[in-house]
Amino acid sequence: MSRSPRTARITAGGALALTAAVALSGCTGLEIGDRPAQSGTPSSSDSSSAAPQVTTEPDPKPTVADRPAPDDDWVIYTDPQALVSFELPPDWTAEPIEDPGDGFEPESVHVAVENADGRPMAQLHTGIIGAEEDCLPDDASPYTVILSQPVDLPSTAESDQSIDPRLVVRLIEGFRFFSSYGITDVVGGADGAACTLTNTVQGPEHIGLYSFGDAISLTALTPEQVGSRTVSFETIADADEAFDTATFTSIRRMIASLQLAE
Repeated sequence: MSRSPRTARITAGGALALTAAVALSGCTGLEIGDRPAQSGTPSSSDSSSAAPQVTTEPDPKPTVADRPAPDDDWVIYTDPQALVSFELPPDWTAEPIEDPGDGFEPESVHVAVENADGRPMAQLHTGIIGAEEDCLPDDASPYTVILSQPVDLPSTAESDQSIDPRLVVRLIEGFRFFSSYGITDVVGGADGAACTLTNTVQGPEHIGLYSFGDAISLTALTPEQVGSRTVSFETIADADEAFDTATFTSIRRMIASLQLAE
């Protein structure tokens, strides 16, 4: 793929209790009558020394900029918080994900995109809580990049593995070639091998780590881990053919059209 006042009064009994406490504590030099009588009107010196109350308005929350309507029949989706927007075909739907599960910051954005037949096309997520991973060389799997397209998206990544944001399609090799597509701002792994390929970009503070693609991450699976929605291929040529379609051309355009509040 949004948180009466009660006036406190010291009774006469309370005042007497306070006086008794002072006397019992052994303090000297404090006697009833030492203080001048208080009038109902503050003196000029009191009023002049009172500090003025300053009210600080909170900084406005960033929102995504307005954008012109596409030249064709595509439409624009903007989330309820106005943090993200993107274009999509008129017969596709974009709906907030009510329960995205664990692994996200509070008030993050989650959107599912489906085509006219109800088939998942992509998900958008912000506020992803990144997980640290130790990847030993013997655990890494070879991967292949079959598409790498620059995209105009904000990234604050500063590691040695950081790259300018790109839309990528990658295959990771297990007993089959498993595929995934999405945006990233880091290289997959050293020497063409990785334990996990992440489809994420490190955004500004109010966005956090974000993703737009078919999965947040990709790993090589065993036969026992394969599910009904797992996408895999016998050969790289099969994958090239599968991603050379009009549907994926629309997916590429949709993901590349993403804009964020900055």
